[in-house]
This record gives sequence, structure tokens and C-alpha cells, in this order.
Amino acid sequence: MYKKLLIIAVFIQNYYYAQTHISGVVVDEYNKPIENVNVFIDGTLFGTSSDQKGIFAFEADSDKPGQFKIIFQKDGYDHGEGEYKVKPGEIDLGKTTLYKSRTTGIEGINIIKGKRNGDGQLSALNPMDLILTPNSLGDVMAAVIKSYPGVQLNPNDGRLFVRGGDQTESAVMINNMLMSSPFGTAGPSIPARSRFSPMIFSGVSFATSGFSSEYGQALSSVLSLNTKSNDVDKELELSVKSVGADVSMTNKISDNLTLMAKVEYLNLQPYRAVFPSRYHWNKDYNMAGSELAATYKIKNGYIKSYNRFDYTTFDYQRDDIAISNNMVNTVLYEGNIYSNQTINLNLDKVKFFSGIAYNFNKRNIAGIFSENDKSKVDNNMLHIKSQLSFTPVKNLSSTFGTEFINVHYFIDYVDATNTKNRLDRSIDNNIIAFFSENSYKFKKGFTLNAGIRQDYYSYTKDIKISPRIRGEYKSPNGIKYSLYYGQYYQSPRNGDLVFDFKSNLKSERAEQYGVNIYYEKNNRTIFIDAFKKKYSDLTKFVYAPNSRQPINFNNDGYGYAEGVDIFFYDKKTFNNFDYRISYTFLNSKRDYQNYPSLATPPFYSKHNFTVNTQFWLDAVNSMVGLSYLFSSGEPYTNPNSKDGFQNSRIKPYNSVNLNLTYLFSNKFYIHGSVSNIFNFKNIAGYNYGDLDSNGMRQEQMILPVSDRFYFLGVFYTIGGSRSTKDKVKDL
Repeated sequence: MYKKLLIIAVFIQNYYYAQTHISGVVVDEYNKPIENVNVFIDGTLFGTSSDQKGIFAFEADSDKPGQFKIIFQKDGYDHGEGEYKVKPGEIDLGKTTLYKSRTTGIEGINIIKGKRNGDGQLSALNPMDLILTPNSLGDVMAAVIKSYPGVQLNPNDGRLFVRGGDQTESAVMINNMLMSSPFGTAGPSIPARSRFSPMIFSGVSFATSGFSSEYGQALSSVLSLNTKSNDVDKELELSVKSVGADVSMTNKISDNLTLMAKVEYLNLQPYRAVFPSRYHWNKDYNMAGSELAATYKIKNGYIKSYNRFDYTTFDYQRDDIAISNNMVNTVLYEGNIYSNQTINLNLDKVKFFSGIAYNFNKRNIAGIFSENDKSKVDNNMLHIKSQLSFTPVKNLSSTFGTEFINVHYFIDYVDATNTKNRLDRSIDNNIIAFFSENSYKFKKGFTLNAGIRQDYYSYTKDIKISPRIRGEYKSPNGIKYSLYYGQYYQSPRNGDLVFDFKSNLKSERAEQYGVNIYYEKNNRTIFIDAFKKKYSDLTKFVYAPNSRQPINFNNDGYGYAEGVDIFFYDKKTFNNFDYRISYTFLNSKRDYQNYPSLATPPFYSKHNFTVNTQFWLDAVNSMVGLSYLFSSGEPYTNPNSKDGFQNSRIKPYNSVNLNLTYLFSNKFYIHGSVSNIFNFKNIAGYNYGDLDSNGMRQEQMILPVSDRFYFLGVFYTIGGSRSTKDKVKDL
């Protein structure tokens, strides 16, 4: 099939174009050559990648004289472009300089395997952003939540809740391959952390509005991380922190092979000895992990490998009157392995990508739903994916692909308090998908992206087709206007499928449409996105009498989410000072799971507002960061009130966070942060217990582990061509 498509593409392109030889060199702002820069003619697949000396050269065809645009793009750098005149023969572009990315993370134009994604793909946060965003503590997900609009602030959970969706509706990709367990498992009131080390990756991309048909199994968002390419320095970084220590290394083994590795250990017991929490810890949070990433350059492309292992344990006692009048002992043992191998090839006028990923996750948990429950859970995933991109005619880029996902889920759950609460079962779900994405550039700034995706779900035995379309107009003054529409499907959560003994459930559906405006000029950015989502076929069930076992599964659930995302970024007004403001208004309701009626879920508030600032103090060689986080408060059900289901609200969430990075030398710095410096008493919700003598249920506030968190880290770098000061000032 692909061979036929290639023959047709070549035939349509035409027979005998005049040959143009295009060459040049790409360097950074320090005049250092940049390897693996994607250099191509806009609207075509004519192009190549720069070598280790920054040199590039390729042949291009042209059917008529005129101007053409060449794009220079690489993760972690601002993309460059230039207009040139078409003529047969030699064109030497000379030296082109790319600057380290200082983007706001909003415009979202990325070139991935030669394919231009729409503006639903938010552009990258760089690794230093992930470290220096106040109160993110180097957590990829925490930095995203505290930086982008559309994401709910939910500090007691830590996972992604996007545009009315729950934590299962966001897919996480590494090198364009799926990871099924991106977060470490956490206990009640213990926020989850992502598993990723920010310094392994070149950046983070986040898609919420109208993302490509390439991505399935996500009703709300796709978060993508890309490991660094092989233009890294030989560098060793040692860090000792108030919560642990780690060692990371990058090394260019040869002209073709680059390795990046990290070993880390986190243990909060010494920290708790100085700053106690609300809980009694029998064994505090412990995590040991390692990462290994490699890039191997081959003819016409490269191979990437990313591998991670981590093991987490904790054991603590908490007071939860909804479960017991006694202290509840919660224990976790979790092991996680993830391995990802991909290949990218640039075969003249065709680009090819293929990859395989495997995620193994095993956890033993006790004390979650009752004081005597225990569960063993295996959650394993295999993902295989291939796709082909080419240009059948001028200004039209096309991608065709297929993927296979296998999910194996096993649970052994027992509650000694109630023998009815017992389950020992596994499921296997295979998903086979085909997708196509096409982008056509019209004249005068118009672009149309259209795609379609077909998924087959073996466990639920249904086939779903999801069309997606996006139109964009860039006005002469630089303002971009976009309209988008898309349908999205995903399997019900594994924890529901395993209880659905009658196999009643089918895949869940979301339909989203909206409009956004984007403008960037002179280091100022404005982004506004108005959207609406309609949910249908959501999972519904009820609990069996006197049991935690769900029964009577169906797809009668539905809901909606509508709102506006606003982002403003300014790096120009004040010297050495920049700030970004993010605001989301959201009106969302759903009737799903065991809800008795349509209601706003407990993980969403109407208003979310964040401000992040960074100020470089040259006189004292320091970077100061200050952030403010606000959420208007989520709903909850108060059984002592007559207001009904989810009709009470907790008080608004407020937190002001501060960090300071001080550079002792070019290779040695300290970084410290304090969350909630004004000690706001934030409440995550309420538990309710037995009836008291007045016929009212006992009420208990759900509070964070601690109201404030302190962090201090000492970092020392050996080797590398760039100083820490340059890296920090790049922000």
C-alpha cells in the first residue's frame, strides 16, 4: 500500500523539476555548531538534518521561479526561517544562528518527524523551567500544572486534570510513544509525582485543543516529552538535596552515539525529622530510580532509546473517620519499568517513524478503602507504532500511520472486614488503530489540517472513527486565528473493565470544538482559547448493597465542559524580569461513575489563576522566582446539608511560593524554595463519619500533608561547555 502511495506521490509531484543544491551551516548564539537541526523547505518534505559540524546540504526541485521559505527547527531552540529565491544550481545560505528556546510554552508549533502539528500542540518548557518554576521541585507535571491554562490546580492529587476531564483522560508520550504509568502511585492526601527527570529531556509539549489524529486513548490532552539528541556535552552533575541525592551524566561516546544516564534516591525521613507532617510515618516516602537514554545516528536518520526503572515504598498512619474511628495504616510497594525504542528515517522525499514501548507496573497497596483491605495490581502495556510522511503535491503534507496497544491488567483485592469485597481477575485489551493527517497551505496565510482515526477495541468489541479538523489564518500583522473540531475516544478505565463481568461497557467519547487567538511580538505573547466539550458514553455503575463492589455497568454517562483559557507573557517591559499569567474559567458537569445526577465533579473549580515571575539579579549572581496560585474551590457533598449532591464548596485555594538560585561559580550553585510562604490554611475536602447524638454526621477536614514545604539543593557540574549562569539566564 505504501509503495503505491509513493508511486502516486512521485507521479503527481511531476517529472522533471530543475535541481537546486542548498547548503549552509547552523550554529548557536555562542557560534558552536548544532547537530541534528531539521532544515527543510516550508510546505514540502525537501530537507535534511545538520551534521556534527552544523553543516547541511540537500537537493530540491522547483517547477517555477519564485520565493521559497526554509525552516530551521530543533527541540530546545527557537525555530528560524528565511525567504530565498528559487533558481537552478547552487544556493549557499551561509551561517544560520539558532537561539536557545525562551518560548512562553503557548504557541505550540512543533515539527515532529517532519510533520507540522497544529496549534493544539503547546510548545516546550525547557529543563531549567521545570527546575526553577516555583514549587515544582523539578517535577515535569507540577511545572505544567503551574504554568499552562486549562489545567486544574489540584495540589493534593498531583495528576493532570484538563478541561473537565478526570485523571485518566490525559495521555503521556515519550519520544512519541505511550507510557501507561507516568505517575507514581500515591496514598490519600499524598500528591503523586511524575517519574521523569527533567534534565534527560529537551522539552515538554502539551496539547489540549484539537490535537492530531495521530493520538488516541485521550479524551482531554496529550503531553509529549522528547529525550535530548546527540549534540550534548560531556558532563557530570552531582546534587545533594533536602529530600535525597542524584548523579546524572551525559557523554558523547562517539560521533554517532550519545548516552545520558541518571541514578537518584529520594528519602523524606531526614526532612520529616526537621519539618514534621500531619501523619505518623512508619516508613517515610522512599524512591530509588535510574534512567538511561541513548541516541545513535545512522545514515538518513537516528535511533533513540529511553529506559527507566523505579521502586517506591511508604508506610504511614492517617486519621480518616469515613473509614474507621481508629487510625488507618496505608502501605505501598511499587515497582515500575519503562522501555522505549524508536527509529526516525529521512528517505529523500519520505519520512518514516517506528517505535516500540513497554511499561511494566506492579504495586501492593493496603489501607485505601478500609483499614483491612489489601490489593495487588499489575498494569502492563505494549505499544507498537509506525507512520509514513510525504508530500504528494506542493503545499500538501500527508501522514499515514498505524499502531497497536496491548493492555494487561490484573487485580487481587481482599477486604478482611467484609468478605463480599473480594476480587481476583485479569483483563486483556488490544487496540488497533489507523490514522491519517493532512495539512495544506493555501495562499495569504491560510492553513487547513484535517485528519481521521479509526480504533478497534478488542475487549469492548467496538470500532470508532474520529474525524478532526483545524483551520488557521495568520494575518499580515502576525495575529493567528484558529478554529478546531475533533472527536476523541478511549477505553473505559481498567478498574471498571475488571468489574464489568457482563462485558456491557463500550468506549467513551468526547467531542470538542473551539476558537483561539495567538499573538507574539517583541517578547510579549497573548493567547486566548474558548472551547466547549461534550461527553457521551461515559461509564456508569452503582455499588452493590453493603459492599464496595460496583455492579450494573453501562455507558449512560454524559457531561460537558466549556470555558476560556487566557495566557499572557511579558519579557520586555522590565529588564531581567519576566512574568507569565495564566487564567482558566471552566463550567463543567458530568454524570458518570456512581453519580446520582449531573454535577460538577470534585476535582474542578470555576476559576484557576497562576502568576509566575523570574528576576535575574546580576549584582548577586542569583535568580529569584515568585509565584501565586489560586483556585476558587471545588465542590463536595455535605450529608449534613440539604443542598444535595456536590452542592457545597471548599474555600478557595491560595499559595504564594518563592525560590532562589544562587551561583557560587560557573559550575556550582544552590537552589532553594519555600511553598505557601504566607501559610494559607488550604483544605482539600471533607470526610464524614458516623451519626452523633444530634443526628449529624461527624465532619473532618482533609488537609495536606503539611501546609508548607521547604527545599534546598546543592548542584555541582563537572565538564560541559556552557556555564550554569548561561543556562539559567537562557530563561
